[in-house]
Amino acid sequence: MSGIRIAGKPQPILAAFTALDEHESSSKVTCSLLAAVAIGTLLHSQPAFAADDWKPVICESAKTYHGKKLHSPPAKKVFQDAGESITGKLDVETVTRLEKALEKALVATGAPEMSVAVAVPGKGSWSTNRMQAGGSSQPASQQFWFASVGKAFTAVVVLQLVEERKLSLDDKLVRWFPDFPNARFITIDHLLTHTSGIFSFQNDSKLRATPGYKSPERLIAVAREHGNGFCPGEYWSYSNTGYVMLGRIIEAIEGRPFHEVLTSRVIKRLGLKNTNALSPEEKLDGIAKPHPSKPQDEPVEDSAPTTPFAAGNVVATASDMIEFWHALLGGRILKPETVRDQFQRLYPMFDNGTFYGRGVMLYDVPDRDDRRLTWLGHSGGAPGFKAIVAYSVDAKAFVAVALNNDGSAEATANLLLKALTKAP
Repeated sequence: MSGIRIAGKPQPILAAFTALDEHESSSKVTCSLLAAVAIGTLLHSQPAFAADDWKPVICESAKTYHGKKLHSPPAKKVFQDAGESITGKLDVETVTRLEKALEKALVATGAPEMSVAVAVPGKGSWSTNRMQAGGSSQPASQQFWFASVGKAFTAVVVLQLVEERKLSLDDKLVRWFPDFPNARFITIDHLLTHTSGIFSFQNDSKLRATPGYKSPERLIAVAREHGNGFCPGEYWSYSNTGYVMLGRIIEAIEGRPFHEVLTSRVIKRLGLKNTNALSPEEKLDGIAKPHPSKPQDEPVEDSAPTTPFAAGNVVATASDMIEFWHALLGGRILKPETVRDQFQRLYPMFDNGTFYGRGVMLYDVPDRDDRRLTWLGHSGGAPGFKAIVAYSVDAKAFVAVALNNDGSAEATANLLLKALTKAP
């Protein structure tokens, strides 16, 4: 599918996280490592249930989870620390290190443009939009497509409706999609956590080969044709279609378009001036243009950010994205207990370093001396777009990165976090 086609075989993100922490003397080695494809390009693949091997199943009930071991949830104090206020700017010395780290990332990724932000509760924040040529700055309002990071926004709206008792996590899909396979057993929670077994639409080769905008109805119809790969709850497999369905469910409950609901419930509520939930008819002026690093089978079209719908239709600046993530972890747009529950059941994703909850991710980040660092966040990616927002539990700092090529947003984020305490 144009704009959202992702390689079917996931690549480990360990190299992407560690690449810029090795401090190689050779810039050539550093550049090649940073350019490694990271989690952003994995979020739309099906490693355990690839499209070519997809065998639909008919279920008589939901199943007990039979996948790999879940990750333990973060401690309550993690969220308390993350929720502390962020005011003012970071000190000059820290900003200097961050600027140097950004310049290194621009060279290493080759990204034409980049939006980055770092914020430390109790200390301050720093953000910039930067172009490649001469290190000049872009307008602060320049927006980047955050792709699947938008799922975190969708999850917030769903959980707000749950808190308001307009929806239950145990509600069955059959209520809204009576003809969908296994709909009697698929719950809202299965959709949020990617444990529904529903086919992810971008894995359909015919759909990918068809240019232009695709409606949510068409995306759902494609998944219906393929059937479900496993019974709900039995395994984990990333499904963009599941989040598209959540968007339609939100519309049915609220009685208005999804982008309007998301705007009023999250974007306006938080005062995010440089964030937008795209409508199907949205003009894409002012949004960074994609620059895929490798030739694609299909061109990346301007309609790409609008097709995913509730699976990823948010454009923003890195600064705004941190404001959103700070508000989420701090319990300002959901109840604190709801947020903690988002991280309660963390399913292993594509390798040993990433786990998925209810619209959120936990990263088990490799560090020196076999240490593991913990990030709470979400990644996103499509050809020519990579993004991440995260909170580092160890550094007690927020970071957001968006770039408009296929460089690693995760490695860039890691480099910026390292720069908080030492020279990059």
